[in-house]
Amino acid sequence: MSRPKPIDQWIETVSTKMPQFSKPQATVLTLWSYGMVLARSCALTAVVVLIAPLLNLNDNTLRQRLREWWYDAKDKPGKQRQDLDVTTSFTP
Repeated sequence: MSRPKPIDQWIETVSTKMPQFSKPQATVLTLWSYGMVLARSCALTAVVVLIAPLLNLNDNTLRQRLREWWYDAKDKPGKQRQDLDVTTSFTP
């Protein structure tokens, strides 16, 4: 997937600040956060409408990718899917 440079830079920042996330997890978190800033909303549809054209993706493809980010591993398609342990992002 070809991405605009600002999204690649944001992925790098998320990966650096949250090394506990895998590269795919950091990428989807980036898409969520970047989309929320652009949309000024955390609504899934608002994020998808703004981000999908930037990535040259079908709206439904991106919508499903964003949705699966918070699914349990057993509910995700594929063999190498991981759970997202959000507690690793909290500070004491």
